[in-house]
Amino acid sequence: MKTYFIPTLLAQANVDYSQPRAEDISRLALALRQPAIGFGKDSKPWRQRAVKAWHAVAREWEKWKFPEAEEVLAQLEAITRMSRPVLRESLANHFRVIEEEALRDWLEEVHETRADDETRTKYPQLAFIISAGNIPGVALQPLVQFSLLGIPTLIKSASSEPLLMPALLAALARHDAEVAARLAALSWPRENAAATQAVLAASPQVVAFGDDDTIAKLQAESGESLMPFGDRFSAAIVHAANVKLPTLRKLVYDYAMFDGKGCLSPQAILVLADHWEQVESLAVHLAGVLAEENKRWPAGNWSMAEHALIQQWRGEWQARAAAGEQVALYQAEDTAWTVVAADEFDLNERVAFRCVRLWWMKSFDEVMLVLKNYTTKLQALAVEIADDQHAQLALDLDEQEDVLGRLICEPGTLQRPFFSWMATNKQWFELTYGVKL
Repeated sequence: MKTYFIPTLLAQANVDYSQPRAEDISRLALALRQPAIGFGKDSKPWRQRAVKAWHAVAREWEKWKFPEAEEVLAQLEAITRMSRPVLRESLANHFRVIEEEALRDWLEEVHETRADDETRTKYPQLAFIISAGNIPGVALQPLVQFSLLGIPTLIKSASSEPLLMPALLAALARHDAEVAARLAALSWPRENAAATQAVLAASPQVVAFGDDDTIAKLQAESGESLMPFGDRFSAAIVHAANVKLPTLRKLVYDYAMFDGKGCLSPQAILVLADHWEQVESLAVHLAGVLAEENKRWPAGNWSMAEHALIQQWRGEWQARAAAGEQVALYQAEDTAWTVVAADEFDLNERVAFRCVRLWWMKSFDEVMLVLKNYTTKLQALAVEIADDQHAQLALDLDEQEDVLGRLICEPGTLQRPFFSWMATNKQWFELTYGVKL
C-alpha cells in the first residue's frame, strides 16, 4: 500500500513521494495552493459533486466493500495492534456520519450563516492538516469539510499510521477525480523539520492533532495560523441505582472502540450513588459485561510495553487498596479488561486498553465540580441521568466561557459524533462559518 496520494496532475516524475524531500513538498504545496471554492459564484455544482463523492466513499468504507478493503484492514491491524473486529467497527463509525443528507445540511447551515457577507472570514487557499497516530482516521472530518468547501488541503499522516488517508483519497479519486484533485496526503517523520517548514512557507491554515507537547512545538513553528486539536478526553455519567444492563453494554462499546484511545474515548464513569456498596455492585456487573463483550470485541495484540503499562496501573490501584483507601478492583486473568472503583482519580493520568475507572460521586454538585476542574480537557459526555440533572448539566457547561459547547450524548454513541461536531471548537467554527465569537 502507498503511504501517499498525489493528484495525477500534480505528480512529478522522478519524485519518491514515499520519502519526500523538502523541495518536493514545497513544490507540491505551491502547486496545490489556489483559491477556495466556498460559496462563490457558480460554486453549487462543486458542492453537489463533493457531497455525492464523499457519500459514495463513506458507504464503501462503512461496509468495507471496496477492492482494497482486506488489504487495508490487514495493514492497519498490523500497525495499530487492534483486533480485526474492533478495527472494522471503530473505523466504520468514522464513516457512518458522512451521509449525504448530513453533508448537505451542514453546507446549508454554513452558507446561511455566512449569508454571502463579504466581511466574513475568507477561506484559506491552502490547508495543512497534521494528523495524530493514536487512532487511524482522526483527521477525517476536517478533511471532508475542507473538501466540501473546495479548500485545497495537504494532510500529513503520522509516521506510525501513514496508510489510511492515501487509500481513502485514492478511493475518492475513483469516484470523482476532480474533487480528489484538491487533496494530497504525505507522511514524514516529525523530526524532519525541513519538510514541515516547506509546507508552512506556503502560508497554509494549519490544523493539528496531537498531545500537548506536539501542539506546543507546532505553535512555536506556525504561530497564529495554527488551529490546535490537542489533548482531550471524554467521560460518562450514570446513576448507580438506575443503570441497566443495556446501558452497561453501550458503555463497554464506547470503551472497546479504538481500544480506549483518542479524545472520544471515556477516561472515567462518574457514578452517582448514595452508598459505596452501590458503586462496588456496579463494578461487579460492569466486569461481567466486559468479560462477555470481550468475545465480540476482542482485545488487540498489544505490545509488551502496553501489557506492562496495564499491569503498572493495576499495581498502583492495588497499592491504594492496601493502604486503606476505598478501592475495588476487578480484572481479567490476562490484561484484556480492568475495572477499578474509587472515590478519587486524577484524570490527567490517562488510561486506555479497556481500563474502566468508576469514580464515586456523592452528589450532582460534586459531578459539576469535577467537570469544571477538567473543563479545558473535556471533549464529550455520555450521559444517562435524570432529566432535570441533564438540563442543569447542559446549562452549566454552556455558561463556561472558555468553550463553545460540549458534546452530550447517550452511552454507546461517544465514538459516533454528528458530522458537524467540530463546530464545538471555537476556532473551527470561526473559520468554517466565518463568524467571529
